Amino acid sequence: MKYAIPTDDGKTVSGVFGRARNFAIYDDADSSLVVVANDGINAEHGAGTGAASFLVERGVGVVLAPEVGPKAASALAAACVRIERAAAGASVEETAKKASAK
Repeated sequence: MKYAIPTDDGKTVSGVFGRARNFAIYDDADSSLVVVANDGINAEHGAGTGAASFLVERGVGVVLAPEVGPKAASALAAACVRIERAAAGASVEETAKKASAK
């Protein structure tokens, strides 16, 4: 399973989803953690839905974030991506490992 976590610094969970600078993608199959830039950060409209599409294209099954807007949440749900709460400021690595251990 792949988990996506919004992050601005690559180390801690961002307080925002669609306008986070990056997404950390954790793959529990091999315990890899890759940080990828969020290309839609400067979108005038639809940053959240753009981020959702971006993550779906990368095979993410779970988003771990403090909050996801309603349009982005709908887009993720339509793609069968689960959303779980994560604390802003928490360690990205610890958040991913804790979620994947469930």
